[in-house]
Amino acid sequence: MAAATNKRITLEMGGQSAAIVCADANLDVAVPALVRHSFANSGQFCYRVNRIYVERGVYQNFIDRFGMGAAALKVGNGLNPGCDLGPMVNEEIFSTSVDHVADALAKGAKLMAGGTRLSGGGYDRGFFFPPTVLVDTNPAMKIMREETFGPVVGVMPFDSLSEAIEMANDSPFGLAGYVFSSDLAVALRVSEELEAGSVWVNDIHRSYNMVPFGGYKESGLGREKSHYGLEAYLELKTIYLSTA
Repeated sequence: MAAATNKRITLEMGGQSAAIVCADANLDVAVPALVRHSFANSGQFCYRVNRIYVERGVYQNFIDRFGMGAAALKVGNGLNPGCDLGPMVNEEIFSTSVDHVADALAKGAKLMAGGTRLSGGGYDRGFFFPPTVLVDTNPAMKIMREETFGPVVGVMPFDSLSEAIEMANDSPFGLAGYVFSSDLAVALRVSEELEAGSVWVNDIHRSYNMVPFGGYKESGLGREKSHYGLEAYLELKTIYLSTA
């Protein structure tokens, strides 16, 4: 409809956001931040962490701690105190998580936490899926390529930063990226090379209203938030004035 009359539009089309964890990262910060941002709102938001690449030297330590963090989260109806995750919004969204887990396991991934629908009691009244961690994944798996939009995360090791950056960018999506390294020069270099509209370094928080938000590639068109989001809808005019 917008194209018919050349209307200005902004599109936020979702993502498949990658996190890169270097061997020198502070895991006391990285693990809680990644657990929080992978599973908040049961993974049902656009710039959640969908896949994590971890340098091989700290890979086992990371997945042990990340798996424990995920397993400790409480799933409930959202009304109970201490509830960390609620249900999936509908059966279609729920089925994507189920499909991505089954695909990964069939292709050789290992299950570190979660993986099956919760049932019994109040769980039977909704589409409840636990925080799920798939490890030893590979780029051929859906969890590493498609937007899950659910509480499922794929984790795989890398041996060089160039390899991690290449895998992170090997996607039609480019909404957000995350980098953890105690070497800020390295972290900023990786941030610049990631094909993503927003990159968080050494922590993760909600996007700010005073800066632009949007994606590269198929993650969207234009930017929202800040004066950049407003300027996208303004028309520029040039006036040539001769006084004589």
